[in-house]
Amino acid sequence: MKNETFGSENTDDRIFIVQLDVQDEASIKTAIEVILNKWKTINILINTAAIFTLGYVEEVSSDDWSNIMNVNVRGYALMNKHIIPIFEKSGSIIHLASAAGLVSHASFFPYATSKGAIIQMTRNLALDLDPFNIRVNSISPGAIESPTLYRTAVETGVTKTQFDENHGGKHIKRLGHPQEIANMAVFLTADLSSFTTEANGVIDGGYTIV
Repeated sequence: MKNETFGSENTDDRIFIVQLDVQDEASIKTAIEVILNKWKTINILINTAAIFTLGYVEEVSSDDWSNIMNVNVRGYALMNKHIIPIFEKSGSIIHLASAAGLVSHASFFPYATSKGAIIQMTRNLALDLDPFNIRVNSISPGAIESPTLYRTAVETGVTKTQFDENHGGKHIKRLGHPQEIANMAVFLTADLSSFTTEANGVIDGGYTIV
């Protein structure tokens, strides 16, 4: 994350910003070292890094595929690889997946493929880490209000109103709010969910209901 995320004058000692590149193992190792120097350990990992590449199969270049898989899938794997050994007797990992990993969308081919991979990564990792009391879950949001989402819509010729109408929940007829995703993340990392692992929490207002 960049410093401007919380403003240039962050006085909250609970927030410690370290910039890293999830595609670069050296960058990950350096960031972890900085964090350990400050807080001595790590108990929770939430993987959220992603790029939003769209296109039909004949339009997506080999570089596009390399970029999206390196960030959206390999990046998560590398973060897990280097942080899991730091967990002491227990830990909680959350992977940000997407409703796009569960249902089909026109032109979402590369993005949906990466998010489907994350959901399966979560299941396999949870199984492997069960003996170490490390829980692994994923969150699959539907359409969530964000500048990136609306910017992408405009680039494809879709207005905000049209996007809201087409991508809101089927039962809760609106887009989701970022705080609603944060609430799920807090639950999944807290002792309130101590019996929850290998789960995929879908927050989409009923969008994926068939």
